[in-house]
Amino acid sequence: MNKKIIFLMIFTSNLFSMEETFQSRAVVNSFDRTILSSEIGGKIVFMQKNNGDYFIKNDILVKIDCDIYSAELDKIKIKRDLLKVKYDKTKQLSTFNSVGQFEVKTAELELQEQEQEIKIARINVERCEIKAPFSGRIVEKIASKHQNVKPQEELYEIISSNSLEIRTVVPAKWLSWLKIDEEITVNIDELNIDVKTKILQIDSVVDPKSQTVNLRAKIENSQNNIIAGMSGTVTFVNHSK
Repeated sequence: MNKKIIFLMIFTSNLFSMEETFQSRAVVNSFDRTILSSEIGGKIVFMQKNNGDYFIKNDILVKIDCDIYSAELDKIKIKRDLLKVKYDKTKQLSTFNSVGQFEVKTAELELQEQEQEIKIARINVERCEIKAPFSGRIVEKIASKHQNVKPQEELYEIISSNSLEIRTVVPAKWLSWLKIDEEITVNIDELNIDVKTKILQIDSVVDPKSQTVNLRAKIENSQNNIIAGMSGTVTFVNHSK
């Protein structure tokens, strides 16, 4: 073979090698994924969202029958009012030395105790409504309307549709040029779209068996078309070492 042709082939090969791009497979995950549970016991009277439905932060997802908790709050408030009358009367009598400071202090502490009972009862009333902690979608509807639930019983599994990330595994030898904020492109298989982002985190340890390291990058999802569980290909621009 002509030496000039061989030289040209070697030169071209080296040129392509310099422009080589590195790729890895990735999976889309969510920063926020949780299970909503009841904090009180009772019958579910409102639960309309189904699997796949969207919701926004602070939407009411579940309501539990609150009649007994509201009645308990009203009862405690009435007792608080009675103790307030008792305290005021005791304090007035103390000005005439009809009662001692012990009785006044006791009446005051009883009133303070009842104020704390009101706070507890009010919290239970607030717990009758279970609100979305973030904007997202329903992964699984676990309970149903009219069901009687106990405290800590699971109701919904939910996931954020905004705070998404990709996770990928790359060879540890890439650490010689990989760094935080490195620009990457992710092609989402299911949508065939490219998303540009930057490396958010590089794991602090290398897997000794596979000699690989995990990377994470946040991705924007302005159109809500990317969902957790999708996969894709991450492209890295090769850096000179």
